[in-house]
Amino acid sequence: MRRGFSLIELAVTIAVMGAVTVATLPALKDWLSWVAVEAASADITTALAVARSAAIANGFRSRVVLAADSLRIDRWTGSSWEPYLRWTGPSWTGPSELGVDLTVSNPEVVFGPTGTGWGPSNTEAVLRSRSRHARITVSRVGRVKRWL
Repeated sequence: MRRGFSLIELAVTIAVMGAVTVATLPALKDWLSWVAVEAASADITTALAVARSAAIANGFRSRVVLAADSLRIDRWTGSSWEPYLRWTGPSWTGPSELGVDLTVSNPEVVFGPTGTGWGPSNTEAVLRSRSRHARITVSRVGRVKRWL
């Protein structure tokens, strides 16, 4: 009785596995860029929602500063902006670390105490990675919309 596999059987199995891997790599790269864009857009949308909620709940102006390497939420104290919340460091290093390009029409989004936009209206952030992209808009009334 024969036990184990022959060298030819192992070689054929490895060749088939290699062909399947080569065929699926482009789809895997596309999937990874989709995941990166989704993660970055979810973080930016969350930061905008947190800043708007903080402005309404606490009755102060808050702003989100969008950058390729970090997200910041600041609050207005009457004379200057103070740090409120930061997305920095090893836990979140920004869209650029994920391989996502960020283009913003206005890098500062300010919400008033009622949750409405303060300053320039209709801020747009575009996130791109390879063939994937997402667009986030903030309207004058504070509405955040994510376009995929």
